[in-house]
Amino acid sequence: MKKLAISAILVLLCLIATHVLAQDSTVYKLRLQVPVIDMPQNKDIVRSYPSMNQALELSNSFYDLGFYGLSKVGNAIVKPVKWQSRFSRRNVSNQALNYALGLGFAKYGSELPIPLGIWAHEEFHRSVLGVNGVSSKNGNWIGSRWDGTVYGVTDEALASLKTNNVSGLLHSYVAGAHAQNLTTLTNVQQDFFYRRSAYKNALYLYSAHYVYNYLKFSTSEVSDRVKDGAPNFEDPTAEQRDYAGSDFTAWAYDMFNPDKPYTDRDKFPGGEGVNRRVGFSDLSPEAQDFLLEQKKLSLINFINPAIFFINRINLGSHFSFNFMGQYYPTHFGNDVALVVPIQLYYGKYVVGFHRYSNRNMTLPGVELGLIDGALTNRWLVSVHLKGWMQPKDQSYFATESTAGGSLDLTTKYRISRSVLLNGAVTAKTAGWAAGNPYLDQNFSFRAGLSVNVF
Repeated sequence: MKKLAISAILVLLCLIATHVLAQDSTVYKLRLQVPVIDMPQNKDIVRSYPSMNQALELSNSFYDLGFYGLSKVGNAIVKPVKWQSRFSRRNVSNQALNYALGLGFAKYGSELPIPLGIWAHEEFHRSVLGVNGVSSKNGNWIGSRWDGTVYGVTDEALASLKTNNVSGLLHSYVAGAHAQNLTTLTNVQQDFFYRRSAYKNALYLYSAHYVYNYLKFSTSEVSDRVKDGAPNFEDPTAEQRDYAGSDFTAWAYDMFNPDKPYTDRDKFPGGEGVNRRVGFSDLSPEAQDFLLEQKKLSLINFINPAIFFINRINLGSHFSFNFMGQYYPTHFGNDVALVVPIQLYYGKYVVGFHRYSNRNMTLPGVELGLIDGALTNRWLVSVHLKGWMQPKDQSYFATESTAGGSLDLTTKYRISRSVLLNGAVTAKTAGWAAGNPYLDQNFSFRAGLSVNVF
């Protein structure tokens, strides 16, 4: 791993030194991803497509299409005036209308059974279950059903997963929320580095509120009422019910009771197996305090200028940046991060600082990335390096830490002005990295297409 890190730093420095092509001043209407292969995830998960990263890319592409289409509608209703200030009455009205349309789409459109927010949320759950040998189905997909669940999982499979790999089970619970975080992260960065005709600011407000509101529900007596009342509307067959119930109460319950058999949950009234739903009152006082603290920490996701139309902060003609706070619930506690995309002259960079926390420790992490460094007119290279200290054995109760990291190398070949071939490899040590379902050491390869519309 040490040699890998040194090599990555050398590559990054070389690219920084040679990245001297002209700045991209193009305004993009659409930037779409067509993911084709992601190995070994497409082999490891029972229903092989999509992987976690593929789900994110497909969801981002559908959001791009949706927000672009809505901007055309908004601009037709209140036509912007380019030669006027963005703060003129007409342009402010145009921006307000487009934001309202976007927020409505983010909130209600995300529920549709197609590759958007809730679909991606469930796919993230499925990816972690899949790489841990548990088959499941997306219950927010037009090809199956439309109820925002992950189903097709037996109590026996969940009991086995908790007994043999409790970190994998806990990771699966919180992975859904990671879809909302990564939707914000990837889109904010893309729209910072590449100017857009339509921005997705309202989507970031929706995603931040989604995580906060889910934690608000999970820390209220409403979660207890849902636990008691939902079985009246659920299938008596265990496999047809959502595998987690409420993600965050299930997460806290099993994290604070790692040795308690999964089958010790309440029995499902009038049907098979256990009631998978956990209410807030089922948690120990310590677990309740923990979950309440997570609700407060989730407000960090609102620290994002892009929510408020600020897609880029310019300091002079050669330097610009933005920033965003991010809160991730994890199987060992949480990760709080500050991510800063930077444009310096013609180079595109990302710097991030992480604080990983469990019950006993607060540990550091850092990331450094170069985005789309131009080697030639046709070849682009991105390098992203992460290093971290995380709890030993990935445990909430650990009192010792372990170093680790990951390296992501992406190459793009420009077939034409609008179409690029993508290939990426990711190598990581044992440990958690957002957007990666594997907690063990892993090497992955991805390929696909990028399609740009100007």
